[in-house]
Amino acid sequence: MIEDYQKGLILNIPVKLPYAVLEKVIEEKMQEEDDEENSIAEYAEVKFVWLEKNPEVDYDITLGLRLKAKTFLFKNKELELKIHLKFNFDPVTNQFSLEDYEAVGENQNKLMNKIVQIILNKFLQKKVLQKSKQNLSEKLQQELTKINSKLKENNEPAEGLLVDAQLDQLNISHFEFAPQDLYIYLSLTGEAAMEVTKIPD
Repeated sequence: MIEDYQKGLILNIPVKLPYAVLEKVIEEKMQEEDDEENSIAEYAEVKFVWLEKNPEVDYDITLGLRLKAKTFLFKNKELELKIHLKFNFDPVTNQFSLEDYEAVGENQNKLMNKIVQIILNKFLQKKVLQKSKQNLSEKLQQELTKINSKLKENNEPAEGLLVDAQLDQLNISHFEFAPQDLYIYLSLTGEAAMEVTKIPD
């Protein structure tokens, strides 16, 4: 291939992640056995989970939960509650974190709502907020290595066409919470060139 030709490659790719996929993961995680204190399983059985875009400016997304209570006061009662979540992402450091949250009971019984809020805030403070900071740099680097490996393995995607590609950087520019989906905007940079070795018949 001609080495002095500019082979710069810049790609901006929106990745759509439906809330339905995230709901399933969250539901499975919350139903897992947990021996630590203040776990959701200690107080209630998770029956159903849903996500929706939060209409207010203060929060990004709302996590809804339907629970079957295990506590003495509300034993076997089904409870509904919502957790409003606000996230923060720094594209320079790839640091993703939960910035703020609010737990709200969605039941007619005011006492029940108050107790649910206390339990949930306790859970969120210990299990979520303290562990929410995630540096995505290592994960992105792992994915970059996988992509480059795939590009080397499949350098002839079609007969008579050779592709020489190498990605240098994979970054997340930002997240967008749409009504039904989470969009992750990826930015890829690298080099790419193609060579035709055979003209198709």
